[in-house]
Amino acid sequence: MKPLLILVTALHLYAGADEALRQQALSSGLRPTPADFGALLQALNKDEAALSREKIRLGKELFFEKALSKDRDISCATCHRFDLGGADAKPTAIGTADLANPSHLNTPTMLNTAFSHYLFWNGRSESLEDQAKGPMQAPFEMAITPEAAERRLAATKNYPPLFQKVFGSSAITFDKIADAIAAYEKTIVTRGRYDEFLDGNLTALAPDEKEGLELFITKSCVGCHTGVGLGGVSLRKFPLVHHRIWSMATPDEVAKLWKEYAIFLEEAERAKRQHLSFPDDSGRLAYLESHLGKKRVKLLEEGFFHQLNRRARLQAMSSGGCAECHDTATQNVPESLAEKVLFPFENQGGFLGAAEPKGYFRVPLLRNVVRTKPYFHNGSVEKLEDAIRFMARHQSRVTLRDEEIAKMIKFLEAADGEIVDYGE
Repeated sequence: MKPLLILVTALHLYAGADEALRQQALSSGLRPTPADFGALLQALNKDEAALSREKIRLGKELFFEKALSKDRDISCATCHRFDLGGADAKPTAIGTADLANPSHLNTPTMLNTAFSHYLFWNGRSESLEDQAKGPMQAPFEMAITPEAAERRLAATKNYPPLFQKVFGSSAITFDKIADAIAAYEKTIVTRGRYDEFLDGNLTALAPDEKEGLELFITKSCVGCHTGVGLGGVSLRKFPLVHHRIWSMATPDEVAKLWKEYAIFLEEAERAKRQHLSFPDDSGRLAYLESHLGKKRVKLLEEGFFHQLNRRARLQAMSSGGCAECHDTATQNVPESLAEKVLFPFENQGGFLGAAEPKGYFRVPLLRNVVRTKPYFHNGSVEKLEDAIRFMARHQSRVTLRDEEIAKMIKFLEAADGEIVDYGE
């Protein structure tokens, strides 16, 4: 076979494989961001009257308006920074007067939320119009009342005419404020090379990025992180799979170990109060192994109790047995233990997702996840590779190799695009 013919044949084979991957992605529910304003309106099922240019411009003004916070010190844009992927790179959200979120929840991205069906970590809002009202009123965020927001904007020279132009009346209401902000947020969406690939440009992604996309699909990530935003369209139980401590020992063995470790913590507290000699943090592992045995200490370490020097980690464990812990389903964890042992990382703030359905979280959007560290609802995980490893293990029962995680990150980098300019 002639060299040129070999080359052409190889190119056709590669193109065929790439098109097959593209079709696999589309059939899995992945969709590109609309490239122009008309396509955006169609995707959102809106007409230009509902999402007019004038309303979008007003919403943009309000998104950056610090007068909508009690102390006039922050705006929506303060926590949702475009250079940080629509978030703020903080483990817990900080509001007006430097108040921290009481549940240690961090700021979710607002980029691409136009395509979300649920908002907030517990999914309690189903529209951006409703969601916009929450942070403005929350006492630890912008902390303003609807009446105060209305009065402040009405007292300005520029806002009444803008509301007149958009809504046909200069009267400013809280509903109109939220409506305009939501309109602007629906246009803050991103496109990158990943979108070009989905649109048919088979050379838009590098080979390792395509391999990452394939892994993203075949390792079941796409089961939750789907749609245009790579998430945001569903509430899911998290974590689905308990740590393997639940299958490494019988319930009686686990309960007995918990009680013995609780006694150890009591001894440590008593020694500290009485200024008695007791192993410090660096010597506690050896001390525990000598008293409990290496196998049982391994259970402690791998059962989410790796920070053995923190009493709060196991505070609930001296209160009783664990007869109900035989099942791997999260709903069978005793309520008194849930906040301490439910997650594969320290659950600062004790947030457990939605109350109904219990323990469900809004699936985060992954389009700009490479810029939105730290990860998970309370920012407990700093590195993206660790977050991916946790999700594979505790949501999909999959153990990923380091090279697989690296390729998946390459794909996520390709899905991190720039904000689309839909024009004025």
